[in-house]
Amino acid sequence: MEVIQNNISLSINDKDLANIKKLRELVKEELTPYYDTDFNLLRWLQGHHNNFEEIVPKLKSHLAMRKSNFKLDIIADGPRNNPVHSYWESGLTCEAELTPNCIVNVEQTGANDYWGILHKFSLNEILMARIYDLETMLRKIMEKEKETGHQHSIMYIMDLSGLHFDSNLITMLRGALRSLSTFITEHYVELIRSFVLVNAPEFISMIWSIAKPLLPEKTRQKVIIMGASHWRREILEMATPKALPAFWNESSENGVFLAELNRSKPVDRNSLYKSDPKETVASGYYKQLNVSPGKSSYVDLKVEKVKLVF
Repeated sequence: MEVIQNNISLSINDKDLANIKKLRELVKEELTPYYDTDFNLLRWLQGHHNNFEEIVPKLKSHLAMRKSNFKLDIIADGPRNNPVHSYWESGLTCEAELTPNCIVNVEQTGANDYWGILHKFSLNEILMARIYDLETMLRKIMEKEKETGHQHSIMYIMDLSGLHFDSNLITMLRGALRSLSTFITEHYVELIRSFVLVNAPEFISMIWSIAKPLLPEKTRQKVIIMGASHWRREILEMATPKALPAFWNESSENGVFLAELNRSKPVDRNSLYKSDPKETVASGYYKQLNVSPGKSSYVDLKVEKVKLVF
């Protein structure tokens, strides 16, 4: 793990530097050398409008997670080999250039089989796969900030090509995908500058009307939607061709888009996880709960010391 040293920059004004110093002092017991940069702390200040009463407990919670078994400071040192990753490929490319201080990430939103992923893998496994990618983005940003002295962020392009409108999509928007979005908002504050939706289908207004109320206000303000007609031209006004995926090239084009990215593979529906506790767990040892998206419930357990709880 490389410690990316603190980089005081003329791009940070005196007021922000004073707030960064104050915040650093308030979380110094939890702060790790790796995460301790001016720009990382500045992101928390920007995301919460310099409200220290709001920032400090949330940042301490994030820093505690970084030190936990998740080992966030070093997770990006390892290979990208989570079983989820072949179904949810990385889209991190390079700097957008046309949008200053911005690094491009392209997600194959329309092609990714999210329903299959959610029914093949546990939420914990999916979360760990996403954390790896988020930490990789954060590290790329930190490296650029060290190199340039300017704050960087992610242009998160969501390619909606192939997106289908059905009840599964609505269920995911209101449930698991909403939870993942909330996690990113809470723990990776101001990491993403904009969400750029390209090749949006005709039913995007219906999808947006469902998704918009579920998203935090600051996230909603970052969304840019490009329809099916002119998105290829419009995206080239925001990012250089070398930052955009070559699989966007059409046969009539001469290699306009240059970034080589792997295509996500579909989930084999015969491999989806299926379990009936009535068949796999002895009677009296399970309790079934119905928990609505965004809600919570609990179970009281009486356990003996050294016993494992599953």
